[in-house]
Amino acid sequence: MKPSLNILAIILLFLISFSCERNVNKPVYNLYLDYLSDKSIVSIHILDDDVYVFSSKVCDTCYVSPVMSSIPMISQLTLINDSSFDFEEPTSFWIPAVSHQGSLYAASQNKIFKLNGIKNNELILETESFDFYYFAFDKNNNIWLGGYNGIAFWNGSELKVFNTSNSELPSNITHGLAIDNTDIVWIALDFEGVLKITGDKWDVISNIEIPGFKTSSYVRSPIVDNENNIWFTVFNSDTTSSILKYDGEDWNYEYPNQNGAGIINIDSNGTIWVITNERENYSFKSSTLTYLQNEEWINFDVSMIGSYILTVNSDDETVYIGTAEGLKVMKK
Repeated sequence: MKPSLNILAIILLFLISFSCERNVNKPVYNLYLDYLSDKSIVSIHILDDDVYVFSSKVCDTCYVSPVMSSIPMISQLTLINDSSFDFEEPTSFWIPAVSHQGSLYAASQNKIFKLNGIKNNELILETESFDFYYFAFDKNNNIWLGGYNGIAFWNGSELKVFNTSNSELPSNITHGLAIDNTDIVWIALDFEGVLKITGDKWDVISNIEIPGFKTSSYVRSPIVDNENNIWFTVFNSDTTSSILKYDGEDWNYEYPNQNGAGIINIDSNGTIWVITNERENYSFKSSTLTYLQNEEWINFDVSMIGSYILTVNSDDETVYIGTAEGLKVMKK
């Protein structure tokens, strides 16, 4: 009789231990309400102990397509204190960018501001008639800007605008730009490949030079990882993946089992994340979220989210997930 009781006790202790372990490892999930509820979170930036959240005000309950997420929209900037998650009064901005010095900038209309604090903003550039949808800093704090009417360069005192009429730019419509660790500028062109600017030298990598591309394909939203690889999302590719990486010599499609329109993000630690939203009959069905670690794609469980995921960022302990229905936070 005693051995049976002992066995039962061991089994009971195992079940309790297993249950506790599952509870400990289960991610903590929060939905921030107030003025962030039911709003599309289009960008999240982590600087030191602060989290800056950019939320769309175009429609409080409508879905903002990731394809259109780089287009300017009326939005709110919210600063979250990392210890208490208290919200401060929102400020109207759109199009955030971080300089190499680690400062956060954001645009409002045709102006770029340095955010010294959520209520302390310094105007550094006004582009007047040049409309831009994104901008990036080189190591000398010069700014490259792009959009649907060409690209522009600001050296701190003068704004130079380039278009198909006055430069080698093959298309006035661009779909994002990034500046790598060697100050090379990468610009995603509309159906024309990629423009690479090295100093005064302009080189166009055409569609025929990119594997799996045809005349109706284009890349968008380039980002640079810590190893100086350039990552793109792909529109209308013939391949089985919409995630494309260029290492300076070779083009490689990543995440080969992913057939939907992936969204690439890079977090505050330099980790690459891919968001995939699946729809059925034009309605949301499910989302997947994966990150790259040691050359392996690892799934991060977001089955409880229940909404389109638009952006993601994370630090050592927390994953901040921007959705079409507010900000969600999960523990790693």
